[in-house]
Amino acid sequence: MSATFITKKGDTRVAIKATLLDASGQPVDLTNSSVKFIMAKQNGTVKINRDALIQDAANGVVWFVFEANEVDEAGTFRGEFEVTYNDGRVETFPNDGYIIVQINPDLA
Repeated sequence: MSATFITKKGDTRVAIKATLLDASGQPVDLTNSSVKFIMAKQNGTVKINRDALIQDAANGVVWFVFEANEVDEAGTFRGEFEVTYNDGRVETFPNDGYIIVQINPDLA
């Protein structure tokens, strides 16, 4: 399942917020884990690969706030959250698609 996030070029106020769910639809416990947000262009070139914020570890809630250089070009990108658990294992969300990030051009 894919989700879509739409913003405008240069906008850094709105963040991507997600609740990471396991295969049964339950929130993933992120206690003592780290989470990255990875975003790539359609050709596979990675534009973002840095830490996301864990808002509520027990309920799998994460945020990603863009920096200006990360929304400096219009286009359609694919994104995902990558969790590294405290035992070193890695899991990617969503695991059945991508977060579609649409950055629309601005007028000025």
